[in-house]
Amino acid sequence: MNHVIGKYRKQVEIISLEELVEADSAVRQIDEIVNLTDTSYFEKSEVKHTGRPPYNPKDMLKLYIYGMDNGIVSSRKLERECKRNIEVKWLINGLAPESSTICAFRQENAENLIKFFNEFSRKLAKDGYIDGKIVAIDGTKIRANNSKRNNFSASKLDRHIEYIEEKVAEYLNEVDKNDKIEALEERKEKYKLFKKRIENGEVTEVSTTDADSRLMKQGNNGVDVSYNVQAAIDSKNKLIVGVMVMNEANDQGQLSKLAKAVKSNLMLEKMIVPADKGYHDTEDLKECHENGITTIVAIPEGKCPKGIYSKEEFQYNKENDYYICPNGCILNFAYECERGFLRYRNYKACKSCKLKKLCTKSNRREIARHKYAEHAERNDRAFKENQDIYKLRQLLCEHPFGTVKRTMGIRQFLTRGLRNVNAEAALIFLTYNLKRLRNIHKNDNQKDEQACALSVFLVIVYVLERFVNLRRKFKKYLKFMPFPAV
Repeated sequence: MNHVIGKYRKQVEIISLEELVEADSAVRQIDEIVNLTDTSYFEKSEVKHTGRPPYNPKDMLKLYIYGMDNGIVSSRKLERECKRNIEVKWLINGLAPESSTICAFRQENAENLIKFFNEFSRKLAKDGYIDGKIVAIDGTKIRANNSKRNNFSASKLDRHIEYIEEKVAEYLNEVDKNDKIEALEERKEKYKLFKKRIENGEVTEVSTTDADSRLMKQGNNGVDVSYNVQAAIDSKNKLIVGVMVMNEANDQGQLSKLAKAVKSNLMLEKMIVPADKGYHDTEDLKECHENGITTIVAIPEGKCPKGIYSKEEFQYNKENDYYICPNGCILNFAYECERGFLRYRNYKACKSCKLKKLCTKSNRREIARHKYAEHAERNDRAFKENQDIYKLRQLLCEHPFGTVKRTMGIRQFLTRGLRNVNAEAALIFLTYNLKRLRNIHKNDNQKDEQACALSVFLVIVYVLERFVNLRRKFKKYLKFMPFPAV
């Protein structure tokens, strides 16, 4: 039986790497973008007068971006790709750095990787891919490099210490188990040190592998040791314009941090930021408004019990600073609590009120109003008047997170510590932007081809129409022509 026969392995061929890499390969996009960007601020970028010269940071950056784009995130796997992957050889000119060198580059340049992401975002804005008019902000949880087994809360430590004490008491009656008692006592002391840190207010929980990671709720109603990744997405082309990683599970109070960073980086005068109700925090909204950021944050549902008058049914008099209850009584300002809420009440009126059962289940009713409530009211008005922009938020936010988790397969961070995790997140979303740009260019090319085909078709139609009209006009002169007259 005859088969297709390949080339002889020992045959000598003269062929360049340039010929082996396709013209439309994604690796060419990475090469061009990194070459056009300044990387002089990266560590070890200057060649020393003595000793072995360092690798060019552009080459290391290209390697990391290529790896993230192709699901190769381990430094050992990247080292292996440098020796066998034709595209990688072309990208970094045949260099083959060791895994320790690759890993060290990311650790030493964590802040610079974030700076590179920000500079690339500014370049996208300059080139017209980003306009910064509407920037949606949302968060997602990505697992940390720390298992739940190595994460301890105060209650979990109490359970472990209690278990050890029971085992020690059990082993004291068995002479051959004394060696286990010593190991258990050591573990007990370790747990006590963890608990002391929590009691002293140093941390709320202890993670032994990645100290900065925290136990957080996931979208599947489970919990895992994770980081809260906040991303800002521009509405024009769904490109990421800002990213920030934190170890606080709650989104409240985080909106202004990322929004101000994006506005400053893109040098915008004003910006509209839609976000879900998890970001509704009065002081945070105030911070946004004072910095030229219009917020469209969903209004949280009230927690008033069923059958009880809600806060909205109490009318606020701004001039005289008091509330009027549904029964027409005035609730005056009483005091301000630590969290900035002003408390309004009227004990005497509540005592003899006929509508008391519909107003409160306790002896009196108090109304709380934040001292910066006008900013929350301003946001709530904007939310009700701009439902079209708010609905756009979900379309903007879910697409990048879905691409990162499902298409790119990023479900757990490889690095540890907030500093390194922020740098890794910058690389992840930089790679997402490159993927998105490729799709934008592909769609633009298809549109150009369709427009060109349509233009040719219209020209043909026009010529035929003119030809038919001419035949009709000169009908009597066409009887001697080889084709029949119309």
